[in-house]
Amino acid sequence: MIRNNKHQEIQQHEVFTLKSLDHKSNKKLLFLNRFQLKFFNLSPGDNVFLQVGTKKLSVEVAIQGVDSSITTLYITKDILKHLSFYQKEPLLLVFNTNRIIILGPTIGLTITKKTWDNIEKSDVVKKRARLALDKGILFYCIRVNSINWVDNLVEAYSLNPINNMWVKKIIAIPQVIHDRGSSPGPDTVKSYTHRGKAGNIYWINTTRTFGKWETYQVLSSISETNKYLPETTLFTIEKLEEYLKKYKYCYVKDNYGRSGRKVFRVERLGDNYLCKTGGSKVKTWQLIDLENLAHFLYKTIGENLILQQRIFLAQIDGSPFDMRVLVQKNKNNNWVITALNYRIAKPGAIVTNFAAGAKDVFTMPGEALLHSSLSWNRLEEIALRTVNAMELSFGSLGEVGLDVALDMKGKLWLIEANSRPSSIAYREASTEACKLIFGLPLDYAIYLVRKNFI
Repeated sequence: MIRNNKHQEIQQHEVFTLKSLDHKSNKKLLFLNRFQLKFFNLSPGDNVFLQVGTKKLSVEVAIQGVDSSITTLYITKDILKHLSFYQKEPLLLVFNTNRIIILGPTIGLTITKKTWDNIEKSDVVKKRARLALDKGILFYCIRVNSINWVDNLVEAYSLNPINNMWVKKIIAIPQVIHDRGSSPGPDTVKSYTHRGKAGNIYWINTTRTFGKWETYQVLSSISETNKYLPETTLFTIEKLEEYLKKYKYCYVKDNYGRSGRKVFRVERLGDNYLCKTGGSKVKTWQLIDLENLAHFLYKTIGENLILQQRIFLAQIDGSPFDMRVLVQKNKNNNWVITALNYRIAKPGAIVTNFAAGAKDVFTMPGEALLHSSLSWNRLEEIALRTVNAMELSFGSLGEVGLDVALDMKGKLWLIEANSRPSSIAYREASTEACKLIFGLPLDYAIYLVRKNFI
């Protein structure tokens, strides 16, 4: 009966820690007690591979009777020397047979230089790291630009589980990369499964940046999503003139812009043109003709511009709003909505982003919605149809932030999709919400690593 309970306990947790055991043998030994031997289906004298993260070693199995703990694995000190990156973290059992035991999937969260230089001040990154420790994941913060692909190495920060402090070290490139630190642009669109000496690299999003125009092209070609899209086109003077005649107002955006930056509303005023941008503080320019307007937009925003139909936003208490819908994959590779943020702008604001001064209201799935025309079923329909359609062209994805608008007639619109949804709105979220929002990408990373062995 005790043996069955022990076996049930080890299956339930599947998280182990490694400790060294003094032994006079020169062999690389993995010591297991009788419950562990049964669980791993091994016998003393068996030779197996022990893989921790990406490091794989050949070891011989030996029996130990000094500790009946289910989740502590003992190894000889010479093995521990080969695992210099290991700092007593819990290690998830990824996969095992009678030939190999694989522990501790590795995930690299890319962060910006600003966050890298001030990592001790980032509560959000530390929350992610603590969740990873709880799940038995070897979690590292890295910068894409510092990766040495030739030698399969990268400088990284990891959180010490003992003192809760960040430690800088050189590690092998993690098995899964969660790219949140790269700047959006044409150079950060594609990912790669192999590069240099690094192989079998998985990405939370295999397409790292979604251009607004590329996203529109994909979704407009599919009937299930086309109906949600405002008319969008690449910027030309001729198209600008056409849109202003058709819609009176239109938006001009940087194809790779984010956080409401480089978003301008254009309208005609008599023989002149008005160009506005901003949220809590709106800036206005008046241009005398289309040529001057186009020159101003190219100079101010850049060359990679799109035009988008204006949506007349519904209001909450007299203020226009839109929503950020966070959609993430879970451990079973299924999409779920994990958060909704209302971005309530001041009357007259051009953009509704939090960074531009909008009020942010966080809502968990299933909670009451703030507008009578909204329902979770409608939001789930537009969100799941969108991400499933995107995967057809962009490859496998694990986390997408959708900007969804409700117009004054009650119609839902998809404004754009974001591959690196900002975590600013979740800084004050409850512990339960953070476990879901920051935890699901970790669960999905486990799925990506495990599927390689199934």
